[in-house]
Amino acid sequence: MIRALLAVVLAAALLSAALPAVESAAADRTASALDRDVGRIERAGASLLVDDDPGARRVVTVSLPAGSLVAAGVDSFSVRCHPDCVVRYALDTGGVRTRRLEPPLAVRDGPVQFGTPGDHRLVLGLADGDDGRVVTIRG
Repeated sequence: MIRALLAVVLAAALLSAALPAVESAAADRTASALDRDVGRIERAGASLLVDDDPGARRVVTVSLPAGSLVAAGVDSFSVRCHPDCVVRYALDTGGVRTRRLEPPLAVRDGPVQFGTPGDHRLVLGLADGDDGRVVTIRG
């Protein structure tokens, strides 16, 4: 009886010691995946500017995971362009990251925001702007 009780106490202690590391790894995994998606947005925008004529489009899919043992959930993901374009996402673990987008971008209908898990489409289009060609983003 005492051995079983000690085994349960030891298992609980080991689990409580390991859980923060698992949560941290899940947050790092989610942040890395979202950073790859942001990189794809940048590459698609740069490709439009260099290779295409106004009116061309690219579609980029951003995947927001649901919270699980291997991935942190995402509370919000947004693209804003005032004055510089940035992508900002908040993980349900409390981590918030902001990344500036390099190509000249514009969000015509206000910020693009996603807050539910799943795949979300961003449509990037090339247009003529006041200061030359600009890549527009729609959700």
